[in-house]
Amino acid sequence: MKKFKASLVLFALGIIFSVGVMAQPPRPPLNQGSSGNQSPGNPTGAPLDPGTGILLILAAGYGLKKFYDLRKKPVYS
Repeated sequence: MKKFKASLVLFALGIIFSVGVMAQPPRPPLNQGSSGNQSPGNPTGAPLDPGTGILLILAAGYGLKKFYDLRKKPVYS
């Protein structure tokens, strides 16, 4: 039960701290110009590198843990 509570607290802290760093699109400029709509400041959009890297690392860790648990389990159980 203590492991569950510790995991729940870590999960909650992770959610709380990650909310503050979420990427949001930039505001469009007030004057769009006379030649039609222009793209906001950054035409490439929000950066994906940090979030994607973290997701891949966590997925690899989860897969390795599952593989380790599968190898530890006896064949005839």
